[in-house]
Amino acid sequence: FGNEDENPSSKDVDDYSAALKKSGVEHTFHRYDGAGHAFQSFNSEERYHHNASEDAWEKVLAFFEEKLK
Repeated sequence: FGNEDENPSSKDVDDYSAALKKSGVEHTFHRYDGAGHAFQSFNSEERYHHNASEDAWEKVLAFFEEKLK
């Protein structure tokens, strides 16, 4: 999640995490300072956040490698 995003806001993300935890759902959220909504939109100079995007892709691929065997 981009910490500068307003939808979902940082509070929304906290609330989602709390609800998942309360329900016993294993989850991991990654949050990026300076990144807003659609921070992986490489074709949008306004939205794209290179460092956050690269880190997020690494984490997604690692998740797939671990969970989709």
